Amino acid sequence: KRFRPQALRSTISKAKNEMITPQEYTARTYWEEVAGRVYSRYQEIMLANSALDFDDLLMQTVLLFRQAPPVREEYQERYQHILVDEFQDTNSTQYELVRILAGRWRNLFVVGDEDQSIYRFRGADYRNVLRFREEFPNARVILLERNYRSTQIILDAANAVIAHNLHRTPKRLHTDRGHGPSITVYEAYNESD
Repeated sequence: KRFRPQALRSTISKAKNEMITPQEYTARTYWEEVAGRVYSRYQEIMLANSALDFDDLLMQTVLLFRQAPPVREEYQERYQHILVDEFQDTNSTQYELVRILAGRWRNLFVVGDEDQSIYRFRGADYRNVLRFREEFPNARVILLERNYRSTQIILDAANAVIAHNLHRTPKRLHTDRGHGPSITVYEAYNESD
């Protein structure tokens, strides 16, 4: 009960999303020490069965590209133009994969808004948007500030909330849909209410 398989799997997945191999995994607690041993054994079993899990598909590809320049160069040549949507929801391994693939031609188009990152629990790191700007300083930034769905009062409330986010691109959301009705808050008794 103390070492639930789901929690151990999640810890292993998180490590792989951060490009941490079993050999690089460090534990600060006894629970993490056990997780590290499980991670190491899990990878041994996967290797013995010539198997990869989803996180391995990404991490092992990055490791292959780092260790085998001819393979990396072949894929860089094949993918001369790359587009990534929802870039704010990429994890470290996905970012590294895209960065390597775009390394030769640097023809990379990303769409993302750090204020809309919602998958932290899956390892997403909104800071990849900022890393992209640092590593591709000549990239042209186009802000899409016009909203077609909401009224201005909703956007004003959203602007007030996201203005407090750290490490973000300043933007001012606006719409042509008018001011709209006032926002009301309703505290429900339960999910049926």
